[in-house]
Amino acid sequence: MTSSSVEPSRPSAQEGTPQSDPGPNTATASASARTRIFGSLPQAAVPLLLVATFVGFSVLSPELFFTWTNFRIMLASQATVLLLAVAITIPLRAGDFDLSISAVMVLCAGTVGVLFRDGWPVWTCVVVSLALGGLVGALNAVFVVGIGLDGLIVTLGTFTLLNGLLTYMSDGSLISTIPSGVKDFANLQILGLPSVVWLGWIIALIAWFVFEYTPLGRYLLFIGGNRSAAALAGLRVGRIRIGAFIAASLIAALAGVLLAGSVGSVDPSSAGSYLLPPATAAFLGTTTIQLRRFNILGTLVGLYLLAFGITGLQLLGVRGWVSDVFNGAALILAIAFARCFELLKTRGHRPGLTRRRAAPAA
Repeated sequence: MTSSSVEPSRPSAQEGTPQSDPGPNTATASASARTRIFGSLPQAAVPLLLVATFVGFSVLSPELFFTWTNFRIMLASQATVLLLAVAITIPLRAGDFDLSISAVMVLCAGTVGVLFRDGWPVWTCVVVSLALGGLVGALNAVFVVGIGLDGLIVTLGTFTLLNGLLTYMSDGSLISTIPSGVKDFANLQILGLPSVVWLGWIIALIAWFVFEYTPLGRYLLFIGGNRSAAALAGLRVGRIRIGAFIAASLIAALAGVLLAGSVGSVDPSSAGSYLLPPATAAFLGTTTIQLRRFNILGTLVGLYLLAFGITGLQLLGVRGWVSDVFNGAALILAIAFARCFELLKTRGHRPGLTRRRAAPAA
């Protein structure tokens, strides 16, 4: 007897249970991987350039560049610039620009020699110089924070004013009456490096710790990003900005005392040569480690990138003008590379890349 029921047919590969389509998942995973890669490239751009610069000049000039003597000279010559770079990073993190720090450094260095020449005790010369630096920072804060003037213009005027003041104090001549105690301390050798190098690293370490692990570091970042929102959140914006200006000038004053001791003399007209390198290092720092944020580790990477590049070119026989050219070119190129990587990262997050999936069945 023929049954009226029909045995159900087994589903075919096309009509049966839906098979998983690896296409969208694979595309999503690939896009995610690209995003992670491009996301890490901006932070790594300047450190990679630093490593490439070091390796390149070590290969091109191993007998001159890749030596302990050259490293020691580079580190010692950049010690005061390191302090200036840390100093300028502090108000920059709070959204203010201080162009006067190099003039503060040279003024305080000259003050040590001038006061000692006039018979003042050594420690009094040092303390007065540090106090003078703090006073300059407070005056900058009065005009910028208190009155509300543009910080760039005010500190540029302060830079010029301090240059003129030191020229008056020294009669425009080289100041060579630096106390022997200051010179001995600045040139004290510790593990093969002068004490000024170690002090620079210690100050940088303290600033890094404050920036990364204390509320004050977060407050500075918040204020630099949006002062109005920071004020609405209850932060004492004015006091913190004033403190940033004073701290920057105090560090610059310390750099001046160490400069006087390490060099043994002070050129009253030398402030201009210290103006660009600290600012360049600080802005290079915003393109690495923490993008678009002024941070101490990034500033250090930028500083030593400039030091390695300029020293390497000079050892290869390039003339003295390379310093200004390299400072400007390195800043522009690093920022351009970081910006390109950011655009690639942003493109990886566009909605169109994640929506390319098959339309659901009706």
